[in-house]
Amino acid sequence: MPMSVGSSTTNNDLHIYSVPFSDDKYVWGRDIDGLHLDEYLADTIMYGNRYNSEAFKLLANFALGLLASDFKIANNQVLEVVVTAGLPTGDYADQERLRSLLKVLEGQHQVTIDDQIVTVRVRKVYILPQPIGTLYNELLDNQGFIKNKALLDEKVGIVDVGGGTILIDTILNFELSGKNRHQFNTGVNDLYEAIASRIEGDVSLYQLEKELRHGNQQHQWSYRFSKNRQDDITELVGKESDRFTRRLVANVTSTLKNLDSIDTLFFTGGGANLINQKILKTTFTNAAIVKDTEVANVNGFYKYGLSQQVQEKEGK
Repeated sequence: MPMSVGSSTTNNDLHIYSVPFSDDKYVWGRDIDGLHLDEYLADTIMYGNRYNSEAFKLLANFALGLLASDFKIANNQVLEVVVTAGLPTGDYADQERLRSLLKVLEGQHQVTIDDQIVTVRVRKVYILPQPIGTLYNELLDNQGFIKNKALLDEKVGIVDVGGGTILIDTILNFELSGKNRHQFNTGVNDLYEAIASRIEGDVSLYQLEKELRHGNQQHQWSYRFSKNRQDDITELVGKESDRFTRRLVANVTSTLKNLDSIDTLFFTGGGANLINQKILKTTFTNAAIVKDTEVANVNGFYKYGLSQQVQEKEGK
């Protein structure tokens, strides 16, 4: 989440970014909530045609700049890259939004990171429906080759629990079904807000999100106001998670009229690790929570990009 700033930061993971189309400088990186400057943070959860917004353009350029910083060659010459991006299925069907995304990503990008200028040229962009990223992650290995051939013949349902949306889709032969799909604009951010509203005190949603994701492995959660006060919110999180999960189950069953015909029902997305898995698996015998739900789509995009590059080389 970018933040307009006037001075530098000492956190090694936080860096100062600037781009030619904005007069401001921004801090971006993990643990930005540690600065305790919520009033300066720009919330980047957006709806509608978000791809024309300045916030989205900034994030896209920062991401390309971060990519370039991994390669020494980018310090003194243009780094040429291929980008694979995913869109919510409702947006993917909208040609105007596809064009908007392409306009943001294609071409040459100059980004300054901590006074170091890097230049990236995007020579090609692949755009996929967001949930298919998870499917490619399950299908392909880390080199982009097929590792799970059985999945090719399956009818798959995918429930993508994101921050601002829940995407429910049916996929057969790697084609999205025009039926039995829906996009709900009520993602896991609603869960964070519900929990925050029941905690007494001044609660930061950014910090709460971090605390919830960090504590999930032990199923114990706490909220740290300061070194002098740390509240145990395990019971509260459990109750709100159950409510969120039951609403999710209702959304899935009302959307997927053909549940009996679905071989595997994948649950993915950044919010999937906070839902009650016992409720899910009791309701859906074909449910599968994918590994590393937060990055499953992104990993799939990367693997898809690799597979396409392999095909292009073989076609020459």
